[in-house]
Amino acid sequence: MKKLYVAALLLCFYSFSDAQITITRNDMPAIGDIVRYSTTTNNINVSTTGPNMVWDYSNLVINGQGLDSFRSILSVNPLYVLSFNFLDYAIRNDVFPNISTQVQISNQYSFYKKTNSYVEIEGFGASINGIPLPAAYDVADKIYQFPLSYGRKDTTPYELSITIPSLGKLHMVGRRFNNVDGWGTVITPYDTFQCLRLRSYQQETDSFTIDALGTTIGIPNNKITYQWLANGQKIPVLEVTGNDQFGFYTVTRRRFRDGVRVPPPPFTVQADFRANHTACTTHDTISLINRSAPFVAGTSYLYSITPNTFNYVQGTANNVASPKVNFTAPGLYTVSLHIVSPTGGTPATSDTTKVDYITVTWPTGVSDLNKDLSLEVYPNPVSDVLTVRTAELITEVSLINTLGQRVMMRTNESKSVSFSVKSLEEGTYLLEVVTASGRQLQKVVIQ
Repeated sequence: MKKLYVAALLLCFYSFSDAQITITRNDMPAIGDIVRYSTTTNNINVSTTGPNMVWDYSNLVINGQGLDSFRSILSVNPLYVLSFNFLDYAIRNDVFPNISTQVQISNQYSFYKKTNSYVEIEGFGASINGIPLPAAYDVADKIYQFPLSYGRKDTTPYELSITIPSLGKLHMVGRRFNNVDGWGTVITPYDTFQCLRLRSYQQETDSFTIDALGTTIGIPNNKITYQWLANGQKIPVLEVTGNDQFGFYTVTRRRFRDGVRVPPPPFTVQADFRANHTACTTHDTISLINRSAPFVAGTSYLYSITPNTFNYVQGTANNVASPKVNFTAPGLYTVSLHIVSPTGGTPATSDTTKVDYITVTWPTGVSDLNKDLSLEVYPNPVSDVLTVRTAELITEVSLINTLGQRVMMRTNESKSVSFSVKSLEEGTYLLEVVTASGRQLQKVVIQ
C-alpha cells in the first residue's frame, strides 16, 4: 500500500511539473529563424486566466499570414553595426508611431540581446525622413526575465532618444509591467501546447521636440500585450496586442503561430428588402420584408427611414429583420438597410437605400388609391409650368414635399390643370391628383 501511495505521489508530481512549464533562453529565437504566423479578427477572451487553464481557440478563422524573420544587424544595415556591435538578432518592430507630419518613420527595427537571465531591446534603427538613423537605448527594455514561470512578476523601466539632424529629437520613456498570470493548455488551429500566459503592460510616453520652436509634442502610448508562450516555439503561440487609453482597451492585432494556409475567400452578403405596399395612407401598416442573402444566423439589421414621421409597431423596431411601420404624415419616404454578418474572418457588411420608396397620403375612404386615371404629367422634371391631364374631371391637385408637407394645392373642374412651380425649392415631390372616382400619385422632380 505504501508503494502505491508513493507511486501516486510521484505520478502527481511529474504531471504537475510537466503541466507547469518554464520558459528560458532556449525557447527564444536566434539569427536565421523564420517563423510563420496567421492573423485573425475573431474575438479572443483575454480576461480568463489562472492555473491549469484550457484556452480553446481552435475555431479561429485566419484573414492573413506573415513571417517573423530574425536577422543579423549586418543584414539590416551594415552602418548599424557601428552603433550596436553584434547583438543577437533584429526584427521589424513599429516602435514609434507617426506623431508629427514633419517626421516620417519607416523600416523600423529593434535589436535584441539574449542572455540566460533576460531578453532585452538594446537598439533601434529606422529610416527617418529618408535617412537611416540608429540609436542605442538609454535604458534597455527587458522583454522577458528568466526563468519565466507561473506567478512571476517584474517591473523594468526603458528609455530611448533619437536625434534627428537639423530638426529635433524623438524620445520614448516608459515602464514595463510583466505578470505571468496563467498556465495550462492552449489550443489553436495550428496545434495544442502546454503554455504560460504572460500579460505585459507598457506605460509609455512618446514625444517629439522641435529645436527651431523650442516645443515638445508628447502623446501617451500605453499598450497591453497578452502572450501564450510554449517551449521551443520561438514566438508566442498566441498573441493579442492592443492600446490602453484612458482605461479603454482597443485590440490592434490578434495572431497565432501557424503553418502554411490559404486564407478563406472574403465572405460577402447583400442587403435587400421590399415593402408589402409602396403606396399607402397614414392608416395603413407597412411590412418591410428582409430579403438579404445569404441568410446567416447572428446577422444584425438596422433600418433607417426619412423623414422621421413614422412609428415602428406590433412590437418591432429598427433592428429586427422585418419590421412593421405606420406613417403619421403623407410624403415620400426613403428607406435604408444596413446589415452585418458574423461569418468569416472579417464580419461582412452591406448597405442598400431605396430613395422615395414609399408614397404615403392621408386616408380618403376611397378604396382604389391608385385608380388608373390615364394620368399625363409633363414636363417631368419641370422648372416652370407643370401640366396635368386625365381622362376624368380633376377636382384637386396637390404637391407634397419629402417632409410630408402639402406645399401647393389647386382645385379644379376640368381634365387639364397647369400651374407654376417656380416658387418651390428644387427636389422630389409627390403629385396627388383627385377625381370623383379615384386618386392617383406620381413623383415629380422640380429643377
